[in-house]
Amino acid sequence: MLSRCMISAVVLLAASSSAVAAVQGRPVSEPPSDPGAPWAIEWLTPDLKDAATPKTLILCSDDMAEHLRRYRSLIEKLSELKGHTVLDGSKLGARKPAGTIGYIVSAHRGNEDKVSDCVANYPELQPVVTDFTEREISAEQNEFQNLIKFGILPKEVKPRECFGRYYYPTEDYNPTRNSTGWFALVEMDYSSDDRCFEESFSATFGIDPDSCRLAGICVDDKK
Repeated sequence: MLSRCMISAVVLLAASSSAVAAVQGRPVSEPPSDPGAPWAIEWLTPDLKDAATPKTLILCSDDMAEHLRRYRSLIEKLSELKGHTVLDGSKLGARKPAGTIGYIVSAHRGNEDKVSDCVANYPELQPVVTDFTEREISAEQNEFQNLIKFGILPKEVKPRECFGRYYYPTEDYNPTRNSTGWFALVEMDYSSDDRCFEESFSATFGIDPDSCRLAGICVDDKK
């Protein structure tokens, strides 16, 4: 299971450089016959792999078509993600699929209204998004400033642009020993492009972003 500390480290390092810290994983399979095909992926939590990620994910995004395409492309390319499904939350309404589900909320700053109707379809999701927008972003900003203040990050590092948090089904939304995984991922992108999504979408499944790109799995075929 992805710990909050590990997720914070991933997001912080992604914000300060293009390199994302990874926990050393292991190849998931032998190299295929096609020499150009990806063959090795590193996982942020190698022992659990994608076990912490719900199999059915409901997406609320301000760029729904593109983000759905990228998530579904990743699932299609990586056999270890077989069984995962990402659904358009704006079309589901209150009709949720059976079984364990999770939510992904992703928007650029200023585009929150583009996901508000989607979020409103799911009563259990609304307090999570409220917590994130009213408390968590400022907490992450303060944490970032403290890292600079105490010399952990250099003073010239650029301001944070990527904010995100995994929420767990506990009273305070944090993981416990009894937690089996997260149920909501909420992200806010303060950049002018999609850089935050590029750094985080593979980590949704517990995959190291740099490893995913180097293996050719996270490469966007349409770019």
